[in-house]
Amino acid sequence: MNKTRFLPDLIVLLLFITALRWMGIAAIGQVTPSGNALTVQVITISLPAGSGNGNERLIGIKIIAGSGAGSLNRISFNLSGTTDISDLTEIRIFFNGQSERFNPLNAILFAKTVPARGEIAVKGDMPLKEGDNYFWITADLSPNAREGNQIGALVLSVSTSEGPTIPMEKQGASRTILLASKLLFSGGDGGSMNYRIPAIVKAMDGSLVTATDKRWTGPVDLPNDIDVVIRRSIDRGMTWSDPLTIAGNHTTIGYGDPVLMVNRKNGEIICIFASDKGWTASTAAAPLRINQARSTDNGITWSTSQDITSQIYGAESNDPVTRNWQGAFVASGAATQLRSGRLMAVIAARQTDGFDISNFVIYSDDGALTWKVSTNRAFAKGDEAKVVELDNGEVLMSIRQKGSRWFNISRDQGMTWGTPFKQGDIIDPFCNGDLIRLSALSDGDGKNRLLHSIPYAASRKNISVLLSYDEGVTWPVRKTIYSGPSAYSSLTVLEDGTIGMYYEAGEYETYQMYFVRFSLEWLTDGKDR
Repeated sequence: MNKTRFLPDLIVLLLFITALRWMGIAAIGQVTPSGNALTVQVITISLPAGSGNGNERLIGIKIIAGSGAGSLNRISFNLSGTTDISDLTEIRIFFNGQSERFNPLNAILFAKTVPARGEIAVKGDMPLKEGDNYFWITADLSPNAREGNQIGALVLSVSTSEGPTIPMEKQGASRTILLASKLLFSGGDGGSMNYRIPAIVKAMDGSLVTATDKRWTGPVDLPNDIDVVIRRSIDRGMTWSDPLTIAGNHTTIGYGDPVLMVNRKNGEIICIFASDKGWTASTAAAPLRINQARSTDNGITWSTSQDITSQIYGAESNDPVTRNWQGAFVASGAATQLRSGRLMAVIAARQTDGFDISNFVIYSDDGALTWKVSTNRAFAKGDEAKVVELDNGEVLMSIRQKGSRWFNISRDQGMTWGTPFKQGDIIDPFCNGDLIRLSALSDGDGKNRLLHSIPYAASRKNISVLLSYDEGVTWPVRKTIYSGPSAYSSLTVLEDGTIGMYYEAGEYETYQMYFVRFSLEWLTDGKDR
């Protein structure tokens, strides 16, 4: 949501992303041959790849050509970054024009070949335009490609019609294969400049349901023109439905920051989201609105949104404490349901005219027909936070804070909260993350396991998943999903026990929206399954 320093923070973020790309993420291994008006660079990718995907990028080639550079007629490379050649079924080389962002629908096929060990040389004839010329070496992955293996390539040389063969510095690239990795949204899709704010749940029929901000005019928060869109997958994230707008369609009123929860008693999915004002413009008399929509068919269709602001806070509220709050919103991502059936999410509240954020929970014992607010707050100067029920019935809250996450525990189903404490095991760059249960002893599983996702760095990059075996006391397991610029994330557990994560990755713009699926075995390097 909009905070006092949101725009300065956004500018810093954009500058940071640009700096990363020019400091080596996009251009590694530059060579300028004498007597030839060419500069050649290679482009590496650290995003995970997905088993069964077509045209996964292995490595890119950027040729900066002067006038009269002629045509590219030969590329020599090898697959030294690939663990197992049998994971690949076909290699293609595309000319992508003067844009780095790869789109196989618009790119021109330069050559194709079969995967092999050793040097691979392909020939073609592609005229080079003055300025930037982008080529991508891609591979189709076998549906049986092994999770955890690497794919990658090393460019050895390029040749043009007007000059000698240009040898390359030995800078290769590699990407980790996961069970699934799919790009769900990118800037420009559906006519929208940006997408942000991931939320994902597993419906009662086993399908996956995501909610996302469709930010029409840019990456910033409300009160800008934002819609909430839903996508579903019935094959564990391999394919996804077309986006369905459930709030904000055909209006310039902004609706955003979705949170999803599943009522396991009746299978309903509830989506809560904010609307209307920005965070700093909200007052008790004219508050930022809180709304919900629900689906009774596993996310296929949705009800008209219902305004539930007066149930929670603002001058219209009957609660003598919260009716004086100046602003509130529900933390985006995945909410939770306790074993008792209580639905619960964390709310960030401005209790006064100032901009300090207090954390409370909202809860419903009647299937989201009515909502109430916890008796006391869990954190005085917090931000977006998540809750999970511990195996002993207590509720653990993880709170966004600069430096490290802070935790708090409720022993009465979220009604009251204890003393917050720092969780030094989880680095936090002041970013929303997620906290869910993977398994519980009380459910007949062999171990208690909690999962936490967060950009594990001092800044918003290195999105990672952590694992705890002792109900959040320690977090000994951590695995990077994407080392580049990244931010919000949402987690879920599929019917087969694999883990799904929907997250923001900043490869080409502020963020693109990716889904990945992986196993506990990969997360723990084979030590747990």
